[in-house]
Amino acid sequence: MKALVFAGALAVLSGPAFAQTPKAGLTTPTGHDVSLGVAGYGYVEPGAQRVSIHGLKISGEYTGTLPLNARRHWFLQADVRGLLGRAAYDGYCSPWLIMPDRASPNGYVLAVGDPSPCSESGDLDWYVEGRAVAGKDFVFPKWGLTPFTGVGLRHLSNGTGGLPGYRTDDYLYLPLGLTVRTGRRLSATVEYDRLIRGWQKTRESDFGHIAIPATPTAPAVSIDSFTDVSFIQHGGWALRASASYQAFRRWSIEPYYIRWVIDSSPVNNVTATFTVNQVTAREQLGFYEPWNATNEVGVKLGFHF
Repeated sequence: MKALVFAGALAVLSGPAFAQTPKAGLTTPTGHDVSLGVAGYGYVEPGAQRVSIHGLKISGEYTGTLPLNARRHWFLQADVRGLLGRAAYDGYCSPWLIMPDRASPNGYVLAVGDPSPCSESGDLDWYVEGRAVAGKDFVFPKWGLTPFTGVGLRHLSNGTGGLPGYRTDDYLYLPLGLTVRTGRRLSATVEYDRLIRGWQKTRESDFGHIAIPATPTAPAVSIDSFTDVSFIQHGGWALRASASYQAFRRWSIEPYYIRWVIDSSPVNNVTATFTVNQVTAREQLGFYEPWNATNEVGVKLGFHF
């Protein structure tokens, strides 16, 4: 009889503790996640001379999550992901030409001719992205809510004309996100990223020597070298949306969408060295990085352990 009374008292005392235990699937799972996926990637500079860099790419990702305060549902998370593939370029190309100028040492200045449509394919195009975020789970009877924030760094490399890494971009950004969970199987995440600062570098020096033959109206030109050009970017943002479905105990499938928008950069100068009639001259040419948007749509297969 005493044993039965003790057991009943234990059940009464332990009931509230069990009631406070979060329902499975409503909090951020700790541990490790790896995924592989495929995505369609498209970069666009709109306008009358529209430029597009696009292609199908393979993605890979690792995420590690550990509890910061398990009782209060705080956590830390580190994430590394990358996208790799070959891209096609559709846009416009402008020829180099020279124009008479008495102030130049060789009597000419370097100029750019009228643009015309051009395209190429097979250039190596990739990016890698690292993030560290902290978040907190809010648990309700039938669903969970997880806001998170932190810091992210994205490195993008574009090839062109058979030159890998011709253009690189580095974005330091602030992610602000929210995940909603309806149970063990389904969750959805939306995120806004604010660009803190961007660094863009175009390696014009990789083109090396360019020989332009003589025409009926101009002598032959040798473009001996260009200097590289860099830009600082202050304006931009990204929007991310995804939904994850746990198909099996450790396996999940996740369609996602990412859009980056970067504002135009200030103008910066490239120094061109060119030779006409065996006389060399140097000239500064102004360039800038125009407003651009990047869209990525993909699906990932993930494994949790």
